[in-house]
Amino acid sequence: MPAIPPRTAVIIANPAARRALPASALDAAAGAMRARGWDVTIEVTTSREDTVARAEHHARANVDALVACGGDGTLLAVVNGVRAAGDEARTAVGMIPVGTANVWAAEAGVPRDPMRALALLENGERRRIDLGIARIGEGAAVPFLLVCGVGLDAAVVRAVENHPDWKRRLGRLAFGAPALRALASWPAIDTRLALDGVEVHAPHLLLALASNTSRYGGVASLSRTTQIDDGLIEVVTFEGGRSLRGRLALALHALRGHLDTRDVRGVTHRQATRVTLTPAHAMPIEVDGDAIGDCGPDAPLRIAVEHRAVTMIFGPAPTRSV
Repeated sequence: MPAIPPRTAVIIANPAARRALPASALDAAAGAMRARGWDVTIEVTTSREDTVARAEHHARANVDALVACGGDGTLLAVVNGVRAAGDEARTAVGMIPVGTANVWAAEAGVPRDPMRALALLENGERRRIDLGIARIGEGAAVPFLLVCGVGLDAAVVRAVENHPDWKRRLGRLAFGAPALRALASWPAIDTRLALDGVEVHAPHLLLALASNTSRYGGVASLSRTTQIDDGLIEVVTFEGGRSLRGRLALALHALRGHLDTRDVRGVTHRQATRVTLTPAHAMPIEVDGDAIGDCGPDAPLRIAVEHRAVTMIFGPAPTRSV
């Protein structure tokens, strides 16, 4: 009887991740899978561009799985590399979560323990999932796995990016002070949206989220109906005036995880396959926690869905809405 060829996996590790694993811990986790017949190699990435290039190379070589060892940014870079390899790539993407927020890990039921996370190569569920695609004006397409945020949310992300030490030292707490400042001062902007051709007017838009998953920032439940493989994007708009009281009420709903209800004043849920957002004044944009630029009256934000674009590895999750 011919020998069964080893299953292949490549771990792409980001040494700059906030909770980066020591080499010994990663070697031990990989060794446990090698003992089960897997051919596991570990590569240390040097930049986001290097991560994308490595992932594309291995996906074109048809490795069974690529495992991002880092945060959500590292994971998205690996996903982008697999996507760049084309429709014929059958490589699945997993994760060892060692970043700041690890929103995807919470969504997909991926444990923090590296051995248990790698064990999902064998006992996890593999699913083809959608990717969101954001484009500013006629610019380049920017894929996202989790969420594209416009307005107040993106302003907070940009503020934290300008002080990278905050995130490394404080983790999620780094977003606290910028969020409070934005709540107090961020302007409500007159905005037009088109959802699958249907025009919507949001005269006092503070924030819009185009979400591919059910939670926002790993904190708030954003939607009870979002499915990550249904070809739809959940579009949630937040409107309000200058009232600090009203803005704080919205923030409190978010912290309590109540954004998935349909009766929060100023919050509207919609679903679409294509979205165009055109604000009267420039608004910043972030995708999966990274600022990507500004949209405005002459450069609208366009969002589309790539249906079942990549295979992801899931673990046991508290909700199966993803």
